[in-house]
Amino acid sequence: MTSALNPRTSHMTTLAAKFPVPANLRRWFAVATCLSALAIAGSGYCSSPETRASPETRAVPQMLVGRGETMGTSYSVKIFDPPETLSDDWQILVDKELRSITDQMSTYIESSEISRFNASTSLEWFTVSEGFAAVVSKSLEVSSLSDGAFDITVMPLVKVWSFGPSKKRQQPPSDGEIEEARKSVGYGNVEARLSPPSLRKRIPQVTIDLNAIAPGYGVDRIVAILAEMGAKNLFIEIGGEVRVTGDKAGQPWTVGIQQPDVEGEVVAIAYPVRDRSLATSGDYRSFFEFEGRRYSHTIDPVSGRPVTHRLASVTVLADDCMSADAIATAVSVLGEQKGFEFAKRLGLDSLFMVRGDDGAISMLATGAFESAIKSIPKPDVAEAANTEAANTFVPIAIACCVAFGLVIAAMAVGVMFGRRAISGSCGGLANSQNADGSASCSLCSNPADACKELRNRMSAADSSPRQ
Repeated sequence: MTSALNPRTSHMTTLAAKFPVPANLRRWFAVATCLSALAIAGSGYCSSPETRASPETRAVPQMLVGRGETMGTSYSVKIFDPPETLSDDWQILVDKELRSITDQMSTYIESSEISRFNASTSLEWFTVSEGFAAVVSKSLEVSSLSDGAFDITVMPLVKVWSFGPSKKRQQPPSDGEIEEARKSVGYGNVEARLSPPSLRKRIPQVTIDLNAIAPGYGVDRIVAILAEMGAKNLFIEIGGEVRVTGDKAGQPWTVGIQQPDVEGEVVAIAYPVRDRSLATSGDYRSFFEFEGRRYSHTIDPVSGRPVTHRLASVTVLADDCMSADAIATAVSVLGEQKGFEFAKRLGLDSLFMVRGDDGAISMLATGAFESAIKSIPKPDVAEAANTEAANTFVPIAIACCVAFGLVIAAMAVGVMFGRRAISGSCGGLANSQNADGSASCSLCSNPADACKELRNRMSAADSSPRQ
C-alpha cells in the first residue's frame, strides 16, 4: 500500500518561495496538525488494530489479534487478556500447526497423507498421523448417525456436478455420469482406527475428502495450542467455523450468524457464546442455474444429486468445532424436515433458516437457539447492529473530517505563503518495518507458498523454550 501523500515538485513551490508564512500562522498550523493526530489516534478506526501495548506496560486487559490464510480460506485468532506465559511466537506456532494439517489433509498437495491414501489401491491398513486418523474416525461416526448424509467419500459426485476444482459445466450431468460416480461413493468403504492410527479401503477406487470437517478440526487444534500456553479467553475462527473459550471482561463472546441470500455479510442473529463451538452450513454461497432450476453445491451422497429442499442454512452448537462442522453439513443435506427431526433426536442446539415460497427467510430452532429467535428485537438484529455501528462511527467520522479539513487548509496556506513547499509523508504498509529493520509481511499458511522465512521462524520457535 503506497502513501497517498508523496512529495512532488510543482508550480506551487515557486509560489511558496515568494510568500513567507508569518510566525503565528506557523504556530497555528502546528496546533492543527496535533489536533488531527489526536483525532486519528482517539478514533480507533484510523489506527492499526495490530498495535498493542506490551504486557509490561498494559494497565487494562488487552486483545491480541492474529490473522492469516489456511485451507483455501482465512483464519482469525483473538486472545483477550493474554497471560504472561503466552509465547512471543504464538502466531508462528499457530501457522505451523495449520500448515501441518494442510500437509496431512489437503488433496491439492500430492505428497499429503490424504493424497497418498487416495492414490493407493491397497486394501491393507495404511499408516497415517494421529490427527488424520481422528478426523476420519469422527467423520465416519457422523456418517453413521446421519445415515450417510455426511460422507467424506462424496468427492466423485461433487466433481461430476462441477462443484470441485475442475472446469465448470453449464448443465447437469447425465444419469449415466451420476451412476458411474456413485460406484466409488459410500462411507462404508473406509475404515479407521486410532491405535495404531491407520485407514483401510474396502474397495480400491474409493477416495476421501475432508473439506467439510478439517476447518473445525483446525479450530480445535489452535485452541489446544494456545490453552497450553495459558490463554483462557479465545475466539478462534477458520472459514466461518468458530470456537470460543472464556469471555471478554465478564461478557460472553458474540458470534454473528449470517443472513442467507443477501449481498454482503449481513448479520441475522448476534448470538452470545461461552466455551462452545459454532458451525454453519448452507447452499447460498455456491450454486448454478439451468433452465430456471437452481442446483445447490450441497450434494446428497445417497441420491447422488444436489439437495432440493428449502433449507438455506443451518447453524449448530457443539462442544468441539470438529463435531459442529461435520454435523452442520449433515443437517444441511437432510433439509428442514429430516434435519429438524435429526436435531431433535440428538438434542442439538441448532438454528434453521428456511426459504418460503416468496423467498423470505423464516427461522426454526432447537435447544439453546429456541429462546434466541424468540427474543430477536424489531427491527431485527442486523438493523440494530448497523444502527449501533452508525451511531458510534458518525461522530468519530465527523471529528476526523473536521480535523483533516483544518490540516488541509493549513497546508494550503503554508504552500501558498510559506518560504518552502511542505513535504509530503510516506507511510502505509510499504514502509512498515520490524524492530530488526526488516519489512513487515504477512506469513501465509497457504500450502502452495514456499515461504522460507516462515519455515525458518518455525524452526527457531521449535528450538527455543516456551515461556
